Amino acid sequence: MAVQSTYSENIRAAVPGQLVDTIPKTLLSRTVEDAGGLAFGIPVAQGAADKGIRAFTTSDTAADFVGITVRERSVAAEADQFKQYDSARVLTQGAIWVLASVAVAVGDPVYVVPATGLFTNVATGNVQLPNARFDTSTTAINQLAQVRLG
Repeated sequence: MAVQSTYSENIRAAVPGQLVDTIPKTLLSRTVEDAGGLAFGIPVAQGAADKGIRAFTTSDTAADFVGITVRERSVAAEADQFKQYDSARVLTQGAIWVLASVAVAVGDPVYVVPATGLFTNVATGNVQLPNARFDTSTTAINQLAQVRLG
């Protein structure tokens, strides 16, 4: 059995799928349909089954959007994702940390890049999420930003 012998003086500010604050939010429980599982902090679409979800794809529209997967501490840390058939928490209203594929600014509209599942403020070729905005800014690609749904 391993015993932790080193400790960091600082904790990470945030990770994808982490809830931002404690204000009221809406969370759903949905069954993961993807054979490869689903990562935390990604947009998900309605699956084939009732209450099923799957990764967003290039054929999806805003009407297919269910929410964003929420990090689950009970899932093994090394997995960093939900497995197929897991019951995943999905945020439909509230604030969550996500990976922005480009530099974004506070108040920008939120779009999903269907091919990657990342978030952006670029409209061309992407799907706009209704009632969503960036609550924080980034200065480069693939940085964490807060997205507020609702």
